[in-house]
Amino acid sequence: MLKKMMKHLVNNPGLKVLSLLLSVILWMVVVKMADPDANKSFSVSVEILNKNVITEMGKVPGVVGNSDIAMFSITGPRSYVEKMSSDDFKVTADLSQLDLNQDGDVKLVPIEITAKKNEKWITIMQRTVNLQITLEDLSEKKFVITPEVVGTPAEGCAIGAVEVVPNLLTISGPESIVSRISRVSAAINVDGVSSDVTDNVVPTLYDKDEKVIASDLLEMNQGFVIIKAKILGTKSVPIHCQVSGTPAEGYEYRGLEYAPETVLLKGEASLLNSINAINIPEDVINIDGMREDTNVDIDLNPYLAEVGLSLVDETANRVAVRVLIEEKETKEFTLPVERINVAGLKEDHELTYSGTSVKISVRALKEDMDTLQTADINAALDVSELAAGVHTLQLNVTLPSNKFEVAGVVNVQITIEDKNAELEDDSEEDQEDGNGPGAPSRDEEEQGEQGGNNRDNRDENN
Repeated sequence: MLKKMMKHLVNNPGLKVLSLLLSVILWMVVVKMADPDANKSFSVSVEILNKNVITEMGKVPGVVGNSDIAMFSITGPRSYVEKMSSDDFKVTADLSQLDLNQDGDVKLVPIEITAKKNEKWITIMQRTVNLQITLEDLSEKKFVITPEVVGTPAEGCAIGAVEVVPNLLTISGPESIVSRISRVSAAINVDGVSSDVTDNVVPTLYDKDEKVIASDLLEMNQGFVIIKAKILGTKSVPIHCQVSGTPAEGYEYRGLEYAPETVLLKGEASLLNSINAINIPEDVINIDGMREDTNVDIDLNPYLAEVGLSLVDETANRVAVRVLIEEKETKEFTLPVERINVAGLKEDHELTYSGTSVKISVRALKEDMDTLQTADINAALDVSELAAGVHTLQLNVTLPSNKFEVAGVVNVQITIEDKNAELEDDSEEDQEDGNGPGAPSRDEEEQGEQGGNNRDNRDENN
């Protein structure tokens, strides 16, 4: 029975073809189930070909809107579609196909999209069909290329001089595009580097809003430039500030407050090793006559330039200094005259004061004044050159430390008497009373008188 069936199938060509078709259909169904279709969209810049067709006319093409960005999608087996990227497509517009007889200022150039791989398995559906251009006058402009760095050097290192060679770029193209260019830069990556680095880079064009300008319609005289970055050592050093002058009388300088107190320098190792601090000369901050706190702003750059160094953060070159000035308070002390040390008083002289005490005004900061007592104040007079009489002298006052000062002049009135002169005066008074040398005393006179009286009485009795 089985042999008859096999013989029947083998000898029947129609059944053979039908079996083959059924196998193919079954395989396709299985494949579709295992790898279903997928869809993916793309936006790719249009590459403009044969621009010389327009430039030979003395014109350049100008793109209208965003028509130089082709929008399209693809469909196909998911295993192929999902692996496709923008780089897998070639999107071109050939200006040799431009019809100059088109009406209007806007001309249409067909956009062609081809897949670089998997072309058999995918289907491309274009949404942007034509590149829209206008014919514009050619514009040319020169730009200085600004060097930029990306990333942070290795620890303990800083970026030194960065230069671009050549640093001048000539750009030509449609006036509508060239006029939008605000600046041109070239960037170098220094992330993690500890030594000088060099790279070849393509200049980047920016508009006034810092948006990148990229167009195939622009021509540059340099396709790439060389950018070099020097890597320097760093060192953190303190800032030392000094002052000159003296504040107004009755005021005291209390010190300085400033920020930053330290800065990070960069430079060659030999120069960094030679500096331990940034010393601001004392004449920069002059406090002569100051009566209140004062702010001073100091630029560090001149002092760094002298030693060939610079700041890691170039914006941190200003030091904000605050000079602290405090007014002293005045307090009056009463010093007994017994506390005055008198020097040079002669042995035959005697000194007396016009009062029992003197007033001494002392100036000091409040915190110091609270510690001062009358017992801490010493005073002295030197009368060695003075003759007898009344004198007004300046008292020499000594205070415990230079934290205190005498406010004004302390004068004291004294009287010096000559003891010998007093004895002479007493003698003169005695002489005026008849008691000079050789004269009898009053008792003797009285005795003489009584003796005379007695003699008279004896004579009368006889």
